[in-house]
Amino acid sequence: MNLGMDDGMDEAKLPATLEAMGAPAGKVIKALTRPTYGYVYVPEGDAEGFESLNGKAHNDKPLKLERHRPRGQREERRPRHEALQDLPGQARLWVGLGRQEGLDEAGVTAALEAAGAPAGKVLRTDLRPTYAYVFVAEEDVEGFESTHGKPHGEGKTLKVERAKRK
Repeated sequence: MNLGMDDGMDEAKLPATLEAMGAPAGKVIKALTRPTYGYVYVPEGDAEGFESLNGKAHNDKPLKLERHRPRGQREERRPRHEALQDLPGQARLWVGLGRQEGLDEAGVTAALEAAGAPAGKVLRTDLRPTYAYVFVAEEDVEGFESTHGKPHGEGKTLKVERAKRK
């Protein structure tokens, strides 16, 4: 499901939220949360009651709930987004802002600068649905990393860190 810690959920709040939205009460066996999604384990006979929440809005976000499917039964995934290549002298930063917040490349830059990042220093942006990669000169990294933990919008905390290599 597409509710997670970034939506204010934890293992206790997730089942309570679903029940408040109309899911069968007391049927969650176990709940796990991750930053952008969560899992709820329910008896097979009650799964339809949870799936009936598909599309219902939680804080203006339409819910998406699916049953677990073993690997051989999963749909074919669409190809991964082709990432922008790193260039010498530039650092790639992972930023926890994306299209989901209604931002475009300029909006991500504006949000970082509003949080105190050096103005006019974003060289390139690779915008994704839930996050963005922002490329800056190596000497400007510290100024961008200093925005990590600062507030963005209502109830959201800015997350900025050097992107990890795969």
